[in-house]
Amino acid sequence: MSADEHLHPGDAPVQTGVSVYLGDGGGTTLEVVCDGVSQRSKGSIWERAVDCLARPSPRGPFAVAKHFMILVYETRLVTDADHRFLETYSVKVSCDEKFAYASVGTANLQTELAPLPYLIGDDVVTISRSVLTAASRRRFH
Repeated sequence: MSADEHLHPGDAPVQTGVSVYLGDGGGTTLEVVCDGVSQRSKGSIWERAVDCLARPSPRGPFAVAKHFMILVYETRLVTDADHRFLETYSVKVSCDEKFAYASVGTANLQTELAPLPYLIGDDVVTISRSVLTAASRRRFH
């Protein structure tokens, strides 16, 4: 039995994760671009999500796309085999020639972020970092 197995669920460490996918989520499959995790405990889920993409796996290079999705989730690591989801956000991103438009969704909420300028040629991870930084300035509860 590991030391983690003796933790009360409320005392267990929290892990934030981010996955970036190509596409708009309308199809049956999504292509994973990268994943990242953070066990940092300070800041909002959005600040930790930005931290996740500081060291994504794989390291790149990453695709350039007009439509992609970002999944942001937070789990409590009760044991090695027991991860409890605390929060999950789906962020759909569409890019035109100058701006990225992001829609943040949960089971009960859909919020549009203000359009974000980007440079032609920015990859989906670069734009994802900008979107997550913008989301960190908003309140979603």
